[in-house]
Amino acid sequence: MEKHLEGLTLLQKRLVKAYATSIMGEVRTVKDVKPEALQRYVELEIAEREITALTNE
Repeated sequence: MEKHLEGLTLLQKRLVKAYATSIMGEVRTVKDVKPEALQRYVELEIAEREITALTNE
């Protein structure tokens, strides 16, 4: 289920998930994500979560 995170280290995956959670909770924005190379992964993680939520309703 984490194909969108393939190629990332375990630490990077955890960062992506943490950033996605804080962005979805409106605590941060995607522009706050550092390193910037992870921004696209955070966007993909958010999209995955939204799709999962829609398909599980």
